[in-house]
Amino acid sequence: MTVSSRNILEMFFEVTLASPQQVAIEFEEQTWTYAELLMNVIYIARHLQVEIGDIIYQYVDPSIEMVCGLLGIMCAGGAYCPLSPNDPSVFVRTLIDETQGRFVLVHGNTCDRFSSAISQQIRTINIEHVLLADIREEAPEQNIHVESNTSSFIVCTSDTNGKQKIIVHTHASLIAGVHNLISWDTKYSDKVLQIADSSWAIHLFEILMPLLTVPCGTLVLIPSRAALNMTRFCKTIKDKQITILFTNSSLLKKLLEYFELNHIDRNETLERVRILSVSSEFSKPKYLAKIKSYSSQTRIFLRFGINETSAAIGREIKETMDELTDLSTLSIGCSLAEYRCLLLDESNDGKIISTSDTNSIGQIYLAGAGLFKCYYNNPELTSTTRVIIDNEEYFKTGDLARYNAKRELEYTGRIDSQIKVDDQLVETADIERKIIACCPNEISSCLVVKLSQEEDLLVAYIISDNSQLDTESIRNYCKDRLRKCMVPSYFVVLNKFPLDTNGQVDRKQLPLPSSIGSEFDVCLLDRTVSK
Repeated sequence: MTVSSRNILEMFFEVTLASPQQVAIEFEEQTWTYAELLMNVIYIARHLQVEIGDIIYQYVDPSIEMVCGLLGIMCAGGAYCPLSPNDPSVFVRTLIDETQGRFVLVHGNTCDRFSSAISQQIRTINIEHVLLADIREEAPEQNIHVESNTSSFIVCTSDTNGKQKIIVHTHASLIAGVHNLISWDTKYSDKVLQIADSSWAIHLFEILMPLLTVPCGTLVLIPSRAALNMTRFCKTIKDKQITILFTNSSLLKKLLEYFELNHIDRNETLERVRILSVSSEFSKPKYLAKIKSYSSQTRIFLRFGINETSAAIGREIKETMDELTDLSTLSIGCSLAEYRCLLLDESNDGKIISTSDTNSIGQIYLAGAGLFKCYYNNPELTSTTRVIIDNEEYFKTGDLARYNAKRELEYTGRIDSQIKVDDQLVETADIERKIIACCPNEISSCLVVKLSQEEDLLVAYIISDNSQLDTESIRNYCKDRLRKCMVPSYFVVLNKFPLDTNGQVDRKQLPLPSSIGSEFDVCLLDRTVSK
């Protein structure tokens, strides 16, 4: 197999040639060296026999096969499209219908699950069967010419109409995102823990960071259920001697709460963690102060990005523990090495806001190598989100920010009704429609809001005359039709919304889930958080 141009396989070749016997992946009791991983990636790529740009799905649990499959797809010239076993089957079926990929990679754990949940007639390939078979004589040698602008992966989110927005990235944009992580001063012995679900773009960067950097590191995988078990999660960090950890504010809070409640040795758990990467537009300084108090050697990086640009903005937390304790908010930083960032005041004819102007709020525009290729089969949406400024193409993110005195960006919100939950843009109107559709004769209206800027939890306020409304059945209805990040954690039933003097819903007066006994009839279900 020969490869030309700058792409993922070429980078992986370089790392493997430098350290063929270094352990590349650990999963429970299994380990693969770089040489073993490369050999099996080539087997997969040769077996697939895809055309450049073909969309290939993968429906697997966290495993060595997951890594081998996604690398094999991209190295064969295909576009990797992850299908998460944790997503509702209706979501998976819709994505397959809209993208019309060639086939789907599965493994032993998911083969029957996929066949029973997905009704489409689509060819499945069991990765384990491919790796166990001697395919060297079955598939001829190929010359694969993967250009930097060849599609590398596809990720899905929702647009402002609640429809799926299918984002296509190239090898160049993927590599640009990895390059920003390489700047963290990685070391030969670094071990990265892979946590994120495959439906999130960040899972690719968790996987590729240790495998494509020089000096190379080791990727540590954890079963998906174990990542939700804090005891197992902390034990993995300690026993596997994890040095680089990706997280979001929600998981970070859960980890700190576990430390507080269980009185375990926090210093021992985090002893080896050199780098903690936190993704969030609203990171609570007090959480980061606690991490610094538990693990003074840990460097903390904030990263801010959306699916169209990966992590385009970020910074290292240089503040001391005492300084963090005194802060109420944190800036999200500046544009990273592969990107350019502008703030445009669209209320003032799109005027570019000066970095010295700390009063004006503008929309974040991003340019650079990490910019996505297009929205799949939606050229109109692609064109409306692009604009040429000074002969360079910028992407309109929909995010709002202002500059602070240090010329760093402070996030202020969105220009539309979308909100971010676990780093995913969520259209609340889509959730509201689903809730009303569940009981159209009993629910007259619904409003879904985020519990707070810092909490990745949704609250559904339901207007109904039935104070005994079965909210558990509504929750289950949502689980069958919405992704986990879109299922409300709380359901509050009211007989009417509080209104302001203009007759609009007064969101500030909406009762919190914990407050029962106001002038409104509140039916509160016990908190159930799906993470």
